[in-house]
Amino acid sequence: MHPVTLISRALTVTEAPYPESCGNDICCVTGDVGPVVKRRALFGPSFTDGALLAAPESLYAGVDAYRAMKYKWERMSSWFCDGNVFTRLDRVGVRDAVFTRHKELSWSGYATTSYKKHGAIRAPVNAGARALWLFETRLVDCSDRALLFGWWGILNAALRDGVGRQVLETLDCPGFVMRKVGLKRWMAFEAWAKPRHKSALYAFLCYLLPSQKELKEEVIHGI
Repeated sequence: MHPVTLISRALTVTEAPYPESCGNDICCVTGDVGPVVKRRALFGPSFTDGALLAAPESLYAGVDAYRAMKYKWERMSSWFCDGNVFTRLDRVGVRDAVFTRHKELSWSGYATTSYKKHGAIRAPVNAGARALWLFETRLVDCSDRALLFGWWGILNAALRDGVGRQVLETLDCPGFVMRKVGLKRWMAFEAWAKPRHKSALYAFLCYLLPSQKELKEEVIHGI
């Protein structure tokens, strides 16, 4: 299974019409044999990700690949797709999807802030306990639920102690923040974060942290 197949299955004809096939051949995107269109109908001369294709030598693209990758929200949004529904996500939606244990047979998830890359040719397809997300161009393994929630709890606590997202990401902490948080608490967090902060999971969780607006709403509503 490939993400383009899941996405194509989830789209209605209105969202992505079926192109007229020129016969059966090998899809350059998936490597599968089936109904295809000419590769040039999907990829122009500016396409630079040929190394990501399953069959880069093929002159054809599968109908599913064409439908999925011509659907603009595959590239222009964060999303979750299980083959039944393609769901566009904002950052809160990505957070909810990441912390949900998915029971779908197959699913794929992509989170982006740049809206420049085709998530469908980079994102993995998950099944069972596996939960790999694509964050920009980095694969993030969220399969270990204890690890996921453990890191999330530590980062959330630091955020609520007054450590901003940028400081959490870089560990470059100004003196006034140290004084606000407390030197002992900051040093304990820094010792935990240093061997982790360059990992894909750490970066992804920092992206998913509540915004200042969300934190203010928590105070207002007494959450």
